[in-house]
Amino acid sequence: MQTWFYRLPATVRALVIGGLSSAAIFGVMSLYTDSDTRESVIGRLVVSTIVGMLSGAVGVVWGDRRMQRVFGSTEQALTYTRAFRTGELPADIDPAAWQRWLAISRQSARWTPAGVGVFAVLAVLQSLNHEWRLAAMFALLALWEAALMLVLRRRIARLAAAVGQHASGQSLGNT
Repeated sequence: MQTWFYRLPATVRALVIGGLSSAAIFGVMSLYTDSDTRESVIGRLVVSTIVGMLSGAVGVVWGDRRMQRVFGSTEQALTYTRAFRTGELPADIDPAAWQRWLAISRQSARWTPAGVGVFAVLAVLQSLNHEWRLAAMFALLALWEAALMLVLRRRIARLAAAVGQHASGQSLGNT
């Protein structure tokens, strides 16, 4: 979660995400298309643009709602993300809220092995059809997910320890 990105207006974020989604959809559609006539390229462009822009708008709306529901505000979400990335807590935190946010991070990280498995299965299926480029791409995505899983677990543990120290330091100061 990049700070500068979430400071942009929702419309701009939806356009950026929609544009990136459109490009990805067009690329995937082009990989699986046999004909490259002018009409098929235009058709793929139209479909990928419509679906990409819709996914960008829906993604921003749902993402902003979830951010509000989980963190209360964009600023709190960005503060948590910064601490998650660096391992350094802000001076004044509410340990109960941070424990709740850590629990949500743990719950989200539980899905990472499923992503590794899906990409690995897709790589195997593509190799059975001798689609080596796609098999390599899915294998790389499986490796990326596995590495991400390790990084997430390490960051969650590091931040949980920092929050625990902060909470115990507060309880010692209150007694």
